[in-house]
Amino acid sequence: MLSILQEDRFEELYQMFEDSFPSDEYRPYQTQRALLSNPHYQIYVYEKNHEIAAFFATWEGPHFIFLEHFAVKESFRNGGLGSKLLQEFLKLHAKPIVIEIEPPEGEIEKRRARFYERNGFHLSQWGYVQPALAKGQNPVSLVLMSYPKPLQEQEYQSFKNWVFNDIYT
Repeated sequence: MLSILQEDRFEELYQMFEDSFPSDEYRPYQTQRALLSNPHYQIYVYEKNHEIAAFFATWEGPHFIFLEHFAVKESFRNGGLGSKLLQEFLKLHAKPIVIEIEPPEGEIEKRRARFYERNGFHLSQWGYVQPALAKGQNPVSLVLMSYPKPLQEQEYQSFKNWVFNDIYT
């Protein structure tokens, strides 16, 4: 079901970044595309009717899988596809998986947190401010969620150090 993104499909994928995330939460086109050559970065896609219907953009670290971006194309939402694909994705990895979400204060953010909780993630008490990913972008306050178990403080510190040293540089 899930396959690795073929580089010639990047433009279609990048349109999903633009449609699914605030501009402060993803990198400019060339920077995002350049990540495809990073051996620790992987994009999994789900295709339906010859179009990318969903994707997972991940980083593999020494102790964690960081699910940096997950999106389902709007025309494929609200039919259970997101949960089905997330469950498939979780089965692919033995390492704990960590995601960032905006603090669940507004209704959309609360719905997002509940979606991940229904799929086995645990909301942590820890978070940080993601630095601006490019010139002209803004930092973003985020909290962490983890699978399959809650993050402990030592794991949080380890994850944060890795993300800030290897990804947000």
